[in-house]
Amino acid sequence: MIVSSFIPKQGICSLIVESPDDLWVLRRLISPGDTIVTKSSRVSKREDEYSRPDRGERVKVTISLVVESVSLDSGVGRLRVRGRISEASDDSVSMAGSHSVSISPGYGLTLRKVEWSPFHTAILNSARTGRRFLIVAMDRREAGIGALSGSHLSILATLDSGASGKGGQEVDIEPYLGKIVGILRNSAREGDLIVVAGPGHTKLALANRVASDSELGKNYTVIEGFDLSGSDGVRNLVRFEGFRKVASDSMLVEVQSVVEEVIKRIARGDGKVAYTLSRVRKAAEVGAVESCVVSDDVFSHNLDEQQVVDTLNTVERMGGRVYLCDSSLETGKQVSSFGGIVATLRYSLKDY
Repeated sequence: MIVSSFIPKQGICSLIVESPDDLWVLRRLISPGDTIVTKSSRVSKREDEYSRPDRGERVKVTISLVVESVSLDSGVGRLRVRGRISEASDDSVSMAGSHSVSISPGYGLTLRKVEWSPFHTAILNSARTGRRFLIVAMDRREAGIGALSGSHLSILATLDSGASGKGGQEVDIEPYLGKIVGILRNSAREGDLIVVAGPGHTKLALANRVASDSELGKNYTVIEGFDLSGSDGVRNLVRFEGFRKVASDSMLVEVQSVVEEVIKRIARGDGKVAYTLSRVRKAAEVGAVESCVVSDDVFSHNLDEQQVVDTLNTVERMGGRVYLCDSSLETGKQVSSFGGIVATLRYSLKDY
């Protein structure tokens, strides 16, 4: 999440959503009665003599929306906020009735709260995902390129070099490397670390191209000992020990460590663990939760959205840590198998 302006004394925060993690943060941060200021579009109907009564022009406007309800969609790909328009930059926009906006990555808004508490600041700070990683898993025939932001991994592209297997005619791989560098250049942001891995020596040729590129600079690393390429290689690399050492301070590695600890405790019968919403909620209410991980497909388990949000807020109010994990990755699949939410506890609870 990019926070461009934050004035807690005035209850104002301007931000841009970057990832699905940020949507969860906003879902926990925005409450009925708050005001969001954002750009939207409304149909402005013409009233002249020859205009059709059922047609109108869609006009982009800036609106202030007093929040009445807020909800995540089932895939957590967007956040829907419904409310009443209190101000608009275009006089033709009706103030009557309700209006809704859909917030997704790339969306910008300003949030106004009557009172901005230290707890709200803590939730906002949880959206700081740290360094982003651009990942390339490649060999001489194919490459997968992904971006890891927070605990979420997205596949940016897959490329085929056109090179044949062993015994085939050799082809010039420079155009192939050039395409990969071009995608990295278009996707890179300041501070990103480019991680290159895969079987063979082609990854070293790419690393040299990255190092000599004036826009990408030399903020890259090569991981040896990894033997997969393509999009599957990207997904598997984030679990590889070599990557975890490089990304030791990333949110994903923190999530992986928590989930691994949960599984170890369950395997040895350690009572300092909880899973399923009802158990985690009870543990949170007594301040027993140390770390909590929720999968982004948690609502596929037919859980009540507000109960999930309230539980996560309770965990943090009681001094615990909350993480969201990507259900397309192995760690997320493990959390989903336990009901979509797991937690490590400070002490065992017998009566739940």
